[in-house]
Formats: sequence, C-alpha cells, structure tokens
Amino acid sequence: MHVTLRSAVLVVAFASVTPPARAQGNVQGDAVSFDLAWDHVALSVPNIPESIAWYEKMLGFKEIRRGGQPTGQQTALIRRGNINIELFQLPNAAPLPESRKNPSEDFRTHGVKHFGFEVKNLPAVLAELKAKGVKMAFEMRDNPATAFAFISDNAGNAIELIEHKTR
Repeated sequence: MHVTLRSAVLVVAFASVTPPARAQGNVQGDAVSFDLAWDHVALSVPNIPESIAWYEKMLGFKEIRRGGQPTGQQTALIRRGNINIELFQLPNAAPLPESRKNPSEDFRTHGVKHFGFEVKNLPAVLAELKAKGVKMAFEMRDNPATAFAFISDNAGNAIELIEHKTR
C-alpha cells in the first residue's frame, strides 16, 4: 500500500526555519524567506500500546521511541517514511466526543478536523483496510479529480485517504 502525507492540521512543529524575511531584506509583501518541512502531527489517545498496534497493522507505521513522565503521561513517536505521528496518553483525559468522530458533523466545531494521507488506487487500499477490520467513518466519494474516504483509528480520530487522479 502506497501512502504519502497530503495534509495534517493538528499540532505541528516546524523543522526547517531560516532567519525572518526582514533580516534578509529581499522579501516584499506577504512572501516569506524561510522553508518549512513537515515534522509531525500529535494525537491524544486513550491507550498508546493499542494505538501503536493499530497504526502498525493498518497503515504500516513503526514505533521509533516511547517515554513517560512521573505524572503518568506517556508519549510515543511512530513513523512511516517521512510521516511522524506523536502519540500522547494522559491520565484522566476526556474521551473524543462522538461528534468529533463523524467528519461531516465535526466541521460544525471550530478547530482541527482531521489529517489526510494521499494514496494510489483508493478502492484497493480501502479493500485491504476493510479486510483488516478498519472502521469506516465516511465511505468513498468519487469525482473526476479525486476520490476520498475517511477511516477511524482505534481512538476514533478521523483520517482521510485521498487519491488525486489528475496529478
């Protein structure tokens, strides 16, 4: 299964930043003089070992590191290619509200909605994931330029899978 990151709009850390535009003096208007590189998305989950297992089984991620704090907070970093997901588990964290699990309903609440992975041959990817038991949050929609669908991870986080047909 070929998966590349299309977009992620959760907690993002920027990896590559050069000095501000004003210091370089060659940027005008809204332009910027620094590069950005994708670093990670962060998810709060109820059970880190279960989430690691889900992302490994369903999407081919591998555990890079795991840690914890005396407060009971646990963290883990998982990776596939250049895609990093940081997982957090905190004691007494509130569960994801039901409305956040449905992509169409979630747009009615401000804030981060989902992250997406670009795939090749979305119908084949969905067939493979369904055979592994993935939960569909939003069945495939197909149009001339793209096909997309949403799956839910084991914690209910929405993940978009999208195929761009015109690239």
